[in-house]
Amino acid sequence: MLLGTRFVQGFIFWGGASRRLLYNFHEVDGAEVVAKLDFDSAAFVANKLTHALPGTLWIQAPLEWTLQHPDLLIASVWIWTLAELMVGLGLIFGLGTRLFALVSIGLNITLMLIFGWMGSTCLDEWTMAVSGAGMSSAIFLAGGGAWSLDGFIGRSQWAERNTWSNWLFGGPLPLHTVKTLGLVLAAFAVVFIVGSYQILFSAMVSPQHARVSFHRHNIALTDAAVAADGAVTFKAYVDAGPDTGAAYVVAARLTDASGGTVAEWDGATLAGLPASAIQNLYPYVWASHFKTETIGFSGQTGARATITLPPSDRNGADVPETLVLEAINGTTWKAALAETP
Repeated sequence: MLLGTRFVQGFIFWGGASRRLLYNFHEVDGAEVVAKLDFDSAAFVANKLTHALPGTLWIQAPLEWTLQHPDLLIASVWIWTLAELMVGLGLIFGLGTRLFALVSIGLNITLMLIFGWMGSTCLDEWTMAVSGAGMSSAIFLAGGGAWSLDGFIGRSQWAERNTWSNWLFGGPLPLHTVKTLGLVLAAFAVVFIVGSYQILFSAMVSPQHARVSFHRHNIALTDAAVAADGAVTFKAYVDAGPDTGAAYVVAARLTDASGGTVAEWDGATLAGLPASAIQNLYPYVWASHFKTETIGFSGQTGARATITLPPSDRNGADVPETLVLEAINGTTWKAALAETP
């Protein structure tokens, strides 16, 4: 009954692995290399992780730690890719169906934790993750079925002698066991779907409001300070917004207690910042960055950097209290200045 469902879930994971292993080659030192698995390529697949960090649930700290260790990150990407490949082929051909269905549930839960907040149309990533977990739960209950390699193995004398193999190869399970597992997995599905929906989008017991907005960029500013020579240093983090765009800053200023401008930097000045003035936390070519533009500078979703603005002429003797960044659409982001020692 679930032949089509098994194939669809398997093909989704096969597609994810094959896009990295079989397509998008580019030349490196005369050899063809898969771009999505090349750490030095802008197409390296971990770029999605830096975009997703602002809304990641519960595993943000270990994910950030992994991103700061290239060797571990490369190994993680390969492990994930090979897991997708094995799960995809296992479900498509119905080999080790129950084992790979369980792994599929785990992969879908992980995808929801990392990417579930993202999606500009129909909560794209959340919908994919919870649907995948539900489909995999049904496949686990049903097993491989007659049209599977598990079905062929299940008809062998070896399988008849080793009934434990049904748990691995998708053979029949006792009816009372299936009923119990069906209730357990149904309860899991309800909690997973409804719970994650409430956590991410607050739409079950309160008005809908995304935990982290995917539609509007925000730049969190911290540790803003003015040096003795008038230079301004601050940390910036694009902690919300679509990963398909960036937050564009076209002006910066210091204001006093009354909101009056004490110093300012226009778009041309910001666009002329030297590379040393923007220290991105993740310097990799594929990561989310702050960078200068034709006018001002921009930051992709997930970008973190320490930025230094050059000294600017001060207006009078007023004491600056707030740093203000202004976006191209008029949005402003503010941070209180630390007291000058």
